[in-house]
Amino acid sequence: MRIFSFPSLKAVLATLFLFFFLAAQAQATDPFESTLWKASATTTAVLIVATNPLKARSMSTEMGGGDHVYVARVGAQWDWNDDLMEVFGWKLSSYWQFDISRWQSTKDSSQGGVNMTAGFTPMFRFTGKDGYVQPYLDVGVGVYLFTVSRFQEHEFGSNFQFSDMFSVGANVGKRNQWGFAYKFQHYSNGSVRVPNKGINFHLLTLTYKY
Repeated sequence: MRIFSFPSLKAVLATLFLFFFLAAQAQATDPFESTLWKASATTTAVLIVATNPLKARSMSTEMGGGDHVYVARVGAQWDWNDDLMEVFGWKLSSYWQFDISRWQSTKDSSQGGVNMTAGFTPMFRFTGKDGYVQPYLDVGVGVYLFTVSRFQEHEFGSNFQFSDMFSVGANVGKRNQWGFAYKFQHYSNGSVRVPNKGINFHLLTLTYKY
C-alpha cells in the first residue's frame, strides 16, 4: 500500500503498466474479444499493481517471445532469504515468483492461437554493490501449467512443464525501486512424457519494488 504515499510514482507506474497491457492486446487482435473485456483486464492489472493486494515485495511485467510467438506476462515476487552468502562482493539472495502469461501465435491471431500459462519459481539473485544503479543476475527453475499441450507445431507432451530462466539487469533509483532486465527462458517437460519439444523465449522485464 506504500505506493499511495507517492502520487507521482503511482501515476508513472500506472501509465507504464497500462502501456504494456494495451500493447499486448494490440498484438493479440481477435474479432471475438470485446473491447469491454480488454478494458476490464487492463484496469484490473493496473489496480492490482497500484494497490498491491498480494502484499508482494515487487511486481513485474514482461514482453517478448520467439519462434513465431508473442508473450505478455505479469508476475509478483516475495522475499525468501535476503542474505544467503557473498561471493566476490556480489550478494546472493532468493525470492519466490508467481506469474501468468498469454502466448499469442503470430501466425494465428484467433483464440485458437492462444496459450495461457501459470508458473511458480524459486529464484536466486546475485546483486552487485549498492548504488543508484545496482546490477544483478537472476537464475531459477520453476514449474508451469499450460492451457494447451500442443501449440502451433510444438508438441509439449503434457500441460505440465518445467522452465529454466536466466536474467541480467539492473535496479535503478534512490532505493533501487525500478528494475530493467533481459531474460532468456526455456520450457520443456523434462522428458517426463514424449514428445518433448521445448520452446525458447527472449523477454524484456520491467519491475517495481514497493
